[in-house]
Amino acid sequence: MRRFITLIILIATCLGQSDALAQFDKISVQAGISVYPDPNSAPNVYIEFPFSVHRNQFTFLPNDSGSGGLLAGIFAEIFLTDTLGKPVDSSNTYFLTAAKDSIDAQNESVSLFNKLSLVPPPGVYSGKLTVMDAIGKKEGSFLYDRLVIEPVVLDRLHLSTLEFAHKISVVENSSDAADSRLVKNGRYVVPNPMGIISENDTSMYIYAELYNLSFDGSPDDSFTLGYKILNNDGSLYHEFAEFVQSKPGSSSVISNILDIAGMKPGRYTLRLVARDLKSRNADSTSRQFVVFPLSGELPQFVKYVEKNPYDTAGLETRVNLVKFLLAPQQLATLSTLNDSGKMRFIEQFFRDQDPDPSTEKNEFLDDVYGRYLYANGNFSSTPRLNDGWKSDRGRILMQYGRWNDREEIPMPSFSKPLEKWTYYSIQGGVVFIFEDERGFGDYRLVHSTASGEVFSPAWDELLKENMPTLQQ
Repeated sequence: MRRFITLIILIATCLGQSDALAQFDKISVQAGISVYPDPNSAPNVYIEFPFSVHRNQFTFLPNDSGSGGLLAGIFAEIFLTDTLGKPVDSSNTYFLTAAKDSIDAQNESVSLFNKLSLVPPPGVYSGKLTVMDAIGKKEGSFLYDRLVIEPVVLDRLHLSTLEFAHKISVVENSSDAADSRLVKNGRYVVPNPMGIISENDTSMYIYAELYNLSFDGSPDDSFTLGYKILNNDGSLYHEFAEFVQSKPGSSSVISNILDIAGMKPGRYTLRLVARDLKSRNADSTSRQFVVFPLSGELPQFVKYVEKNPYDTAGLETRVNLVKFLLAPQQLATLSTLNDSGKMRFIEQFFRDQDPDPSTEKNEFLDDVYGRYLYANGNFSSTPRLNDGWKSDRGRILMQYGRWNDREEIPMPSFSKPLEKWTYYSIQGGVVFIFEDERGFGDYRLVHSTASGEVFSPAWDELLKENMPTLQQ
């Protein structure tokens, strides 16, 4: 699996100061995202949202603790929503920053760094990270238009996304670091959220994590890391000598410093390939970065966009996406086409379903792909098969969309564990009842009030008598 993270740079007008405390009309937020699909978090995925702001954008007041100086308060929050705009998860933090005096508070060269984290299930999301001046009440936001979070991989070597940093150092205790909030896995990582590097920088700091190593504890058990820098057109700019690291266990932290002295301004891609020398398995991940000229200004706003996974999906995946959406006649037509014809047919289907063709985003495709990822991440018979989309629950999810209500009944007195899904806007309101017949999480559709679906008079009567909450 290749993972690409793309940064689209939008240069905005610098916001002016409104008073002697260097207040701004709007806070400029630089932010990014790093995805760490640690198997220990499965089926959910651990995600970090690193961000930075300029300290002089905040309002300072005298420190009333008696120690002198000035203090400013900063509130930051991340909201995650699904493709329908429904809230999924959120996280926030509050922290203080100090300045010696009003002159120091206006120092434009001082940046503040922090991060927020969430552990959502796989899916397609949008996000909004907001930073607020707790005293001046100004705020700024960073929008994540499209976040495709894939299921955690459990059966093969797997890399996290690459994280760029301004500095990485090893620390024994988090208290030894300048800011304990930026310590993870024994490293003090000052994030470079957008991968923006100055022309006079000579080093690039890299952080990543590697999972599912084949580990036997022998002294010579190791893996290799290969880094390549690609030009914007995909051609090779530079290839670094291979790094060899010993395996600390089945997973490993990766932190390296790459020599980038003399790089010309422009947009580049860093590609990392990890290879397990024992199993011979390999995985790769890529991330864009920008080298800006000394004569230029740091862009004030960066918009995050992740490459649409549909663009690189194979024919099998594309057919899976539409299998339960096409009418019988359309399926028959699809089956008569060659591979290129099938690709064009499916592309046209999603194009026809786009609710707003005037925009680049196809909300219908986003929603379908999100259902597909969710079904494979939650309903698969085994993680490696990714066959949850064709299970009974997966089929209903793909065909009818996300439920309005979902109720889990662990162990009713008269049956195996049940799930009830309710849709209010379909056929005037319908329900689907799934039963875990064998007790191993293999839920089967046993009853529904939807037209054309399985209807069981026995189940209908049984539910009316014993579990009225399962009725509409």
